[in-house]
Amino acid sequence: MKWLTLLLCLVPSAALAQAPSSVDPEKEKAELLRIHKADREAHFKTDLDLLQERSPAVLISVRSGRIERTSKADERKHFEEYFRGAKYYEWDDLEEPIISVSRDGSMAWMITRIRVRRVQKDASGGQQEQKFVYAGIMTYEKKDGTWMRVANVSTFEPQE
Repeated sequence: MKWLTLLLCLVPSAALAQAPSSVDPEKEKAELLRIHKADREAHFKTDLDLLQERSPAVLISVRSGRIERTSKADERKHFEEYFRGAKYYEWDDLEEPIISVSRDGSMAWMITRIRVRRVQKDASGGQQEQKFVYAGIMTYEKKDGTWMRVANVSTFEPQE
């Protein structure tokens, strides 16, 4: 009798585990691509508010062999300086972003490879050009129906 009870409990559980997801992965990928395009626009406009629309209270970053936790306020201070006197000429995908959305639609990641060319005024008022290729992965979590950044791994290749 115990086996029959156990079997009757497991069969519906297995069926639920196999149930198709109500998440439309293509719709979610399109939303993540829209966010990626908004990030591009934020850089060209040097718009901190647009850039931070999807920023969490704390972002986990991996770069240069270190793991850092950055508050939204500290991220804002960093980008205020990074955008001050900056002008972007390129912030363009070198490859189509690679996106994956979890089956339940609660988590996603996007791998991008972007060429950046920008100038920024230095302390003497001169223009310093920066050219590099960024390749990295951004992870997202869906919170209250909105994709939010939660972690990022970044690599940079200087360009001549």
